[in-house]
Amino acid sequence: MTEDVSDRRSRFPSVSRPLQVLAVVVVVFIIGATAQQLLVVRSAIIENTKHQMSRLDMVFAEQTGRAVETVDFILRNAIESLQALRATPPVDPHAVDELLRRRIQGVRQVSEIAITDPTGKILYSSKEGPPGELPVPSRALVEQQGGHPDAGLQISEPFRGPDGQWTALMIRRISLHDGRFGGAAIGYLNLQYFEDFYKAVELTENGAILLHLRDGTVLARYPHNDAVVGQSYADLPPFKDILSHDIAGTTIMDSPIDGVRRVLAIRGLKAFPLAVNISVAEGMVLSSWRRQTWIFSAVAVGACAAIVALLLLLAQRSRQVEALVREYHAAKEDAEQANRALREQMAERERAEAALRQAQRVEAVGQLTGGVAHDFNNLLTVLIGNIELIQGAAGLDQPMTERLRAMRAAAERGAVLTSHLLAFARRQPLLPRAVDLNVVVAGMHELLESALGHRVQMKTHLAPDLWQAMVDPTQIELVILNLVINARDAMPNGGVVTIETANCHRDKPARPEEPAAGDYIAVKVIDTGIGMTPEVQTRAFEPFFSTKGPGAGSGLGLSQVFGTAHQSGGDVKIESAPGKGTTVSVFLPRAKIENRRPAARPAEASQQGTSQALVLAVDDDDAVRTTTADILKGLGYSVVQAASGEAALELLDQDGMIDVLLTDVVMPGMSGAELARRARTSHPRLPIVFISGYADPEGIAGDTLLHRLVRKPFRPSDLRRQVEAAIAELRGGNLSLRPTITGDAS
Repeated sequence: MTEDVSDRRSRFPSVSRPLQVLAVVVVVFIIGATAQQLLVVRSAIIENTKHQMSRLDMVFAEQTGRAVETVDFILRNAIESLQALRATPPVDPHAVDELLRRRIQGVRQVSEIAITDPTGKILYSSKEGPPGELPVPSRALVEQQGGHPDAGLQISEPFRGPDGQWTALMIRRISLHDGRFGGAAIGYLNLQYFEDFYKAVELTENGAILLHLRDGTVLARYPHNDAVVGQSYADLPPFKDILSHDIAGTTIMDSPIDGVRRVLAIRGLKAFPLAVNISVAEGMVLSSWRRQTWIFSAVAVGACAAIVALLLLLAQRSRQVEALVREYHAAKEDAEQANRALREQMAERERAEAALRQAQRVEAVGQLTGGVAHDFNNLLTVLIGNIELIQGAAGLDQPMTERLRAMRAAAERGAVLTSHLLAFARRQPLLPRAVDLNVVVAGMHELLESALGHRVQMKTHLAPDLWQAMVDPTQIELVILNLVINARDAMPNGGVVTIETANCHRDKPARPEEPAAGDYIAVKVIDTGIGMTPEVQTRAFEPFFSTKGPGAGSGLGLSQVFGTAHQSGGDVKIESAPGKGTTVSVFLPRAKIENRRPAARPAEASQQGTSQALVLAVDDDDAVRTTTADILKGLGYSVVQAASGEAALELLDQDGMIDVLLTDVVMPGMSGAELARRARTSHPRLPIVFISGYADPEGIAGDTLLHRLVRKPFRPSDLRRQVEAAIAELRGGNLSLRPTITGDAS
């Protein structure tokens, strides 16, 4: 097999290829070094800008604080003067007004000083003419001062005064000599003063200075923006991330005012609930850096082009030399490649054969398991059937009755275990239905105690009025058994395993892998064992992960629990700590339509509801056929037997009085499905009932005639129900092929 040119070239030492790689490396190095240097310069410019903005903001904050401190001083002085006048009544209102006017002369940051009573009504004011009224929100602040003696200085949100200018109120409490609330001293801040003060500093284009309340409400801005004053930006980083933790800081953010990305410094005033921030557009800061970027980029591109051209020229010359060497070695490489291809084909064939052998082994195990389980079902059919017949006989004493009941329970448990083997052999999907988990746990009590041994005590706490869960009953038994066995292995020195059931409701899931909100039934298995470390808990559900010693476990127990729970629409949780035991909780969805809880079945009369019918029983297993015939006779039917499909067809042709054909599905020679097809050809209205010990008889027979199926081992009531249903369909003229399956094996 000839190797393509590119593969062949890769096998020879090449000078051109390293030169090409070197050209790429040089280009990448130059570009990377240039980019790295530009990024370093950019970072330095940003950091320097932050530092400058922080220093400038500190100056503005100090100046703003002094201006506000002056107003606060005037308010305190006015309060002291008023209290002195009140000490020598009567108080002349005009004298107080004149006193207030003198206090604010030459103070541009305050436009008016007023004194209110406890209700917020203005008593004295520095404003000429009759006193006005406080805005409604400001009255609330005055009342708040009355209810909180330690409220201290408060500053209101900005509002427009009668002259149309923006103002805000500084409010201080007036306390009487006995400590009662006597009103408030109010200063009307001239916010335009602060904007004029900020304007005096020459900022770069797109620079801005804002005065805020500590809660983020804007009081003043330069350049002035009427739509911004009074707006709150408490959810932005300067207030949420900086002032909530510190007195000052810097950040880079997109401005909510003009959408420009800005470098911003903010500082809170220590003595007042105010903050000053100063910002500048990041684009303006980086304008010189962008010019440098274009220059450096042009130089780097030129250098890259020159170096790449030189290296590519050298690579071209080297390729000419390499071509001569390549032709010399071409024949040798072709031979070596053919040899390698042959070895690869041989290795691939060996891998395919190994995979085939493995698949055949797995298939053989599955077939062997299914065959063994089928044969075991035949044995259980004979055993359970004869126990039923003996129990139906008269004259049994109490000890014998108890022994038969124990034998039947053991045989039925064997039927359940056999169904598990059949499910493994056929890899059946989950068959969920409404299940009472209390009944499941109670039914497994003896099995679980046997699995736990004598060193471990088992307790159960089953919730009354438990909802029914939507789950495959076979799989939930395996789940509980796996959890109990794991709990036993976690207690090498013995202990207590507790099984609990409970109704619960789960809220909206916190993670995508959790089930939806709704009603669930919880099954908890709690042990007092060695517990799990957090590392083990994180891997507990991984397939084949196990902390047990070699040969002590497959590592599939918890993964099977996890898979069954999630495939059923539920969840699994582990709560554990080293030395404190483990609790595994399995959550299963509540069944939307619950089955009625079965009452205890009364003893069935052998002749109740039985037709006078002649049944042809066909089965290649003599013991199963004889037992089935005895059960049918005990139910009141007449029976003829056949050991094969050919013998059954002969009996059908000879005896025209046969009412029902009861046949096994899998038989040597002629199968039950083939027998049914040939019987229907000559007897089109003959009722047919199938019996089978396989988990998937439909897959074995490949025939839609498996209409009525009784699984081995079966109870007499199951057999009678299907036979009577088949006869009833004949009488009603309804030969529907809709499947109806009964029996103990699933």
